[in-house]
Amino acid sequence: MHRRHFLVGSGLAVGAWSGLAPAPTRSQDRIKVTLGYQSLWAGGGSIFETLRHTNILELHGIEATFRTFTFGGPLAEAAVAGAIDNVFAADAPTLRGMARIPGSKVLHRTHDQRFAVVARPDFTGGLADLKGKRISGPFATTVFPRCVQAIVAAGVKEPFKEIRIVNQDVAEQADAMRAGAVDAVTTWDPTLENLIRQKLGRVVWQAPLGAGSGIQGFSGSWLQRYGQDGAVRFLKAWIVATWWTSRNIEQADAWFSKTSRLDASILDVASKADRYLRAPVADVKALDFLVSPQEVQDTQGVLDFLHEQKLLSNRIEAARFYDMAPLERAQREIAAGDHVDVGRIDITA
Repeated sequence: MHRRHFLVGSGLAVGAWSGLAPAPTRSQDRIKVTLGYQSLWAGGGSIFETLRHTNILELHGIEATFRTFTFGGPLAEAAVAGAIDNVFAADAPTLRGMARIPGSKVLHRTHDQRFAVVARPDFTGGLADLKGKRISGPFATTVFPRCVQAIVAAGVKEPFKEIRIVNQDVAEQADAMRAGAVDAVTTWDPTLENLIRQKLGRVVWQAPLGAGSGIQGFSGSWLQRYGQDGAVRFLKAWIVATWWTSRNIEQADAWFSKTSRLDASILDVASKADRYLRAPVADVKALDFLVSPQEVQDTQGVLDFLHEQKLLSNRIEAARFYDMAPLERAQREIAAGDHVDVGRIDITA
């Protein structure tokens, strides 16, 4: 997959602090970070489990504590409250949170995700036939507005008038479908695959692979404390963790299965949807987590849709929250061989 890189002089996604000198973090200084991740988001969740259960962060001089959330909305709220240092979610919830965190920046793409509209087994027809039906999804996500956009494209021009739409946590979707409380849900893995395996629903529409991905950013206070050097060290750890996860996917998924309380067998589909987790990556130098200008433009479209539908009170300019300079440096250094000895990676917990 070819990806267009941000140009440092383009003005599209270079943060105000990206040109700072590598100080204040020195190579021997330890970095402390509180990381939030989603217990019901497969793919990226398994990479976080690798960070949590191996010494990869320690090898990069990082001491981390972890907190889990069911989806991106509550996670972003925790970041706004200062309870965690990162925002790990899809684009809309990440940027909704970051718009309220001074100095925060999106630093990288995390993983590819699969998402869909899933209807009860007795539902017939396609997206246009959802008129008059009851459909649920967590409003503070990207999956929800992207699915609603697909419904509009199918001919339902006023979905919030023609469909009974309910704001519902992804953790409640299986029970809601089982009880017949809703006719369809907007959802993602592993809940998506769980609904199918339990025969609680069928896919009415699924986004093309590559249409959705996770991103991760950090608060302004954390970035100010550790500077670009700190950001680069974390990004290197993420790259190495993804490489290790791709080569130990069954172990990483087993950890995530315990966190999510879902059978590990349903996680395989999510792994297959990611460009790096679908098969072992031979060389850590091959991984690229840059966010392209087209992806930022697509994100802007989602944010504008939310604003038009009055689900977002103030319009957000997406591009100003992206800073690819630390990632470009991290990937450049890894390509030059400047990375931890992967032979020293151990399982610690």
